Amino acid sequence: MKNKFSLIILVIVLLLITGCDSNGEETANEEASGSNSKQIRIAYNLPSEHATGVYFEVLADEISKRTKNTSIHLKPQTFPNGQLYNDSELPDALSTGGVEIGQINIGFLASSEAEPLRIVDLPFIFSSWEAEWAAEDGEYGEIFGEQFEKMGMKLLGWSMYGTVEVYGNEPIKVPEDLKGKKMRAFGQGSAKFLEEIGASPVSISSQEIYQSMEHGTIDGFMTGPSSVVDRSLHEVSKYGTNMAINYIPFPATANLEWWNSLPEDVQSAVIEASKIAQEKSRQVAKESDKEYKQKLKELGVEVYEPTEEEYEEWVEASSQRREEYVEQNGELGQKLLDIVDTMNEKYP
Repeated sequence: MKNKFSLIILVIVLLLITGCDSNGEETANEEASGSNSKQIRIAYNLPSEHATGVYFEVLADEISKRTKNTSIHLKPQTFPNGQLYNDSELPDALSTGGVEIGQINIGFLASSEAEPLRIVDLPFIFSSWEAEWAAEDGEYGEIFGEQFEKMGMKLLGWSMYGTVEVYGNEPIKVPEDLKGKKMRAFGQGSAKFLEEIGASPVSISSQEIYQSMEHGTIDGFMTGPSSVVDRSLHEVSKYGTNMAINYIPFPATANLEWWNSLPEDVQSAVIEASKIAQEKSRQVAKESDKEYKQKLKELGVEVYEPTEEEYEEWVEASSQRREEYVEQNGELGQKLLDIVDTMNEKYP
């Protein structure tokens, strides 16, 4: 009996030693790599499969991989679909440290420092996807970065939403077709655009569009083609446009205090991760935009592409917004517009 008891004690001791060796080996490996682990939160307001979601999911994967051998191993957890904060709450959460990294909808930035950034709301501001991307990757993007830092955030990169169009229950070819119509707007920028072309903007949530169209409360709405398909809005609106009123980006930012606390090698890894995520998001956004517009045609929606003369009517009808923007934002606003014009000439 005594021998049996001694054998049990010996087995327990061996197990404890093995466990210590294993833990010691893991600790040694972690110390050898110079890495300490830290959990971080990444929040955004769209589905993970959307082009915007693709950016943040790829970003999370790349950050985890690229920081494994840096001085801090960041382990991101993503919160899609507004699970942690919705789009109106994220700016405050990011500037105060409620979340480390997240999506910014510029329309929900309350600071005066954000006013020049509202250039993204101007209709027909960019002539192509490539013109916008070239601007974002150059001085235009640097200016955005400087303004974000004044608001307590670090600009990491750009996630892409896609294009915005107008849809309704009657043919839409020129601005005159929307004059006097009750049109759903999705923010201050779209509301001003609709007012300029003679429509009456109505503020309702995206979840209310279907019922409002069905009951005749509104005559049409502004949104992206993906929303028309995914929310079955093609059942209540048979006409739309293909003229890219806006190419909508959502800047990805980090809390500035948290960012500044990171060692340089970790910051570099995060920036490289963002570049990869940004390229993937742009690719998905451009491809899916074409696919959704083709899908709308298959679903019976007349997706009208204006002639060159008709397109100029739309631009001219909304040109006052550009003048107001420069008046409000002075030299900085003009500088951003000059960069936009240069990129539009280079990438028509």
